[in-house]
Amino acid sequence: MTHTMPIAPLARLTAAALAAGALLGGCATSRPTQAPAATPAAAHRAERLAAPVRYELDGVSDDLLTAGLGTAGLLGPPPAFADPLRPTARELRRRAIYMNYRGLADLAAAPGSGPAVAGTELLVGLRSPAGPSTVLLQIPRDFDAARPCLVAVASSGSRGIYGALPTAGGWGLRHGCAVVHTDKGTGSGAFDVAGGRGLRIDGTIGEPGDPLLSFAPDPAGVARLAAARPDAVLFRHANSGLNVEAHWGEYLLEAIDTALQLLGAEYPDRAAGPFEPANTLVIAAGISNGGGAVLRALELDTAGWIDGAVASEPNVLPPPREEHGAATTSLYDLAVAHLLLQPCALLADDDPTSPFLAATTAARPALAGWCRELAARGELRADSTAAQAAEARERLLALGILPEALRLGHFNVHASLWSAIAVAYTAAYARMAPDELPCGASFAATDAAGLPRALTGEEFARLFADSAGIAPTAGVNLVMPGADGVPRAANFGSVELALCLRGLRGRVDAGLAATAARPRADTRPLVILHGRGDGLVPVTYSSRPYFLASSAAGGGTAGVRYYEVERGQHFDAVLPLPGFAGHYVAMQPFFDRAMDLVAAQLRGGAGLPPSQVVREAILDAPGADAITIDGGILVIPR
Repeated sequence: MTHTMPIAPLARLTAAALAAGALLGGCATSRPTQAPAATPAAAHRAERLAAPVRYELDGVSDDLLTAGLGTAGLLGPPPAFADPLRPTARELRRRAIYMNYRGLADLAAAPGSGPAVAGTELLVGLRSPAGPSTVLLQIPRDFDAARPCLVAVASSGSRGIYGALPTAGGWGLRHGCAVVHTDKGTGSGAFDVAGGRGLRIDGTIGEPGDPLLSFAPDPAGVARLAAARPDAVLFRHANSGLNVEAHWGEYLLEAIDTALQLLGAEYPDRAAGPFEPANTLVIAAGISNGGGAVLRALELDTAGWIDGAVASEPNVLPPPREEHGAATTSLYDLAVAHLLLQPCALLADDDPTSPFLAATTAARPALAGWCRELAARGELRADSTAAQAAEARERLLALGILPEALRLGHFNVHASLWSAIAVAYTAAYARMAPDELPCGASFAATDAAGLPRALTGEEFARLFADSAGIAPTAGVNLVMPGADGVPRAANFGSVELALCLRGLRGRVDAGLAATAARPRADTRPLVILHGRGDGLVPVTYSSRPYFLASSAAGGGTAGVRYYEVERGQHFDAVLPLPGFAGHYVAMQPFFDRAMDLVAAQLRGGAGLPPSQVVREAILDAPGADAITIDGGILVIPR
C-alpha cells in the first residue's frame, strides 16, 4: 500500500510548480566544477572577537568526544564543580558535554563508546552582518593534514556549542576528521536581568561590555524589562532581537571559513599549502534545527565549499506553496496549532501504549476543562468532552499530521514543547526587544508557589552547561500573568496564550518568510533522513516536501536521497522510557550509516542507495520500499 505526498489539505504538490517556487530565490545552477576561490566571499567571512580559547586534551583525563567521561561517566551523575559558585571553563565544558549527551543520545546504546579522542579544541566568538555566533573547532590527534577532512555541524534545537557533538560531531571525530561546530546564533547564552550579567562563550560569567559575552541584549530593553519583570532571564534565541533562523546557513558557512583559517594556523608548514575548500573534503551534517542549517547552507553555497551533506529530522520551511491552494506551514504554525488543540485532543487517543499516557490520565480534569474552554470560545462545535476531543484530534489530522506523529502528543504536551517553541519563536521571528513580551510571557526561575524569583548564583553559574537554550530549561520557566494579573510559572501554556499567539501571526510573517528554503539544482550527494513518527517536526511538512522541491529544482533526483525511517521519531534520548522502548528505533545508527555512505561516495565509492522507506536498514535495492516521484507526485510506500 502506498500514499502520496501531499496529505490533505496540501492539495496537489507537483514537481514543476515547486521548481518554479525554488527559482524565485535565484537562478538554479549546478555545483561549480571549477575550484572554489581560496579567499571566500565577504558574505561568509566573520570577524573574530579575540584569540581562540584553547584546550589541549590528552585523551586520558579529558578528550574531544566525551570530556574524559567515557560511557560510564555519561551514564553516571552530572559532573560536579569544585566551587559551585565559580566553576571553571573546563568544568563547565565537561558538564555541558554530559548534558548534551543526556539530552540527545540513546542512553541504552552506550553513548560515547569507543576510544577516547585526544586532540586540540579552539573556541571562537564571531561577529558578522548575520549577528554574533560561536564556533568550535576540534582537531583530533590523528587528523591527517595531508588528506584533510572537515565535518561542519550545527547544534540541534536551541542548544549551545556542544549541541551537535553527540550526533554529527561524534561521527567526524571517530573518523579522524576535524569538526567545526556552530551554535548558529542560538546557544545557551543567557542574561540575568536581576544581576545584570551574561555568559561568555566559554560558559563563565561576564559583565556587560565583555567582548566574549555570547549574548549582550539591548541595554535600553533590559532596563525597561527590569522595571516590569526584575527576575527575568533572557535567552539569545528568543531575546536577541535578531531572527537568527534566517541566517542559519550563513553561520555554518562562516564556521567552515573560520575552520580553514584556524587549521592553517595550526599547520603553517603544510606541504600542500593553505587549507581551502578545493583541497579539503567538507561534509556538512546536523539534526533537527542543525539539519535545517545544513540545507540552508547548501542553498547558499554557490562556490562549492561543501562536498556533501546529511540532514536528519531537519526543521526546514519548504518553498511557498500558495500556487497549490495551501499556504506554507512552518514549525511555528504547527506549534501554535498544537498548543491550542492538542491538550484537548489527547483525550481522544485510545492507544493504551502511548508514551506519557499516565500523565494525561492524571491531568484529565484540567484537559477536559481545556476542551470546554475551546468550545466556549468557538474553536470547537461539539458539546461533550469526548466529542470535543475527537474534533480537536481531527483538526490536527486535517493539518496533514500523520497518526504516528500524534501518538507522541502526550509526551509533547506534558514536556511543554509547544508552549516553549511558540513563545520563543514568536519573539525571534518578530525581532522583539527584551521587554516586548509575546502575549505577556517571559522567562524566570520560580519558587514553590510558581512565583518568579531571582536566579541564585549557583543556578546562573551552571546555566551554560545545563540549559538547552529555550525555556523551560535548567530551572528557568515560562512565566505569564494569571487571572489575577500576577505572573506565575505557566509552562503548560493556556488556551488564552495559544489564541493570543495566533493573533500575532501578522507580526511574524516577515520573519518566517526570511527563513523559507530555496533548493536549487545541485549534484552533490545529500541525504535527508527522517523518522515517520516524528511528533515535533512532521515529515509531511519538512523532509517530504523539501525532497520533492530539491528534486524538482534539479530536474530529477540528482544527488539527493530521502530515507524515511518507519519507526523513527525525533528524540533518541527518550527511547528507554515506557511507550518508546520497543516501539521506536534510534535514529543515530541510520545517521551514522548515511554519513558513511556520503563519505564513501565522495572518496570514489559507489553512489547513494535509492530513496526509500527504511524498515530495518538502508538497502542498496529497496524494491517495493523505494520512494519515487511519479508524474511530479511524491509516492511514499506505506
